[in-house]
Amino acid sequence: GTPGYDIIKTLPSFVSMETGVGIGSYVEHTVDLLTCVGSVILVHDDKEIVDKDIAKIREMEKNNELFELKSKSRLMNAMSTLKLQSLSFS
Repeated sequence: GTPGYDIIKTLPSFVSMETGVGIGSYVEHTVDLLTCVGSVILVHDDKEIVDKDIAKIREMEKNNELFELKSKSRLMNAMSTLKLQSLSFS
């Protein structure tokens, strides 16, 4: 499932979302623009609301809450356990 997408769509600044990921899709850990699972457009008159919504999305990314995964890869498990989300792999 995609519970994070459902939450994103309820954010006060949400305008639109582009993604090719749905239930049953294969997803890998995003490391760059080419491996991203989508994009979100946020717009609001109040910059604080946009900032808060961005923070919520980043928190869901960091905590692997965007998707319900059938099984996590070893890399995703290690990153979640060790809080290594800020590392970049090349």
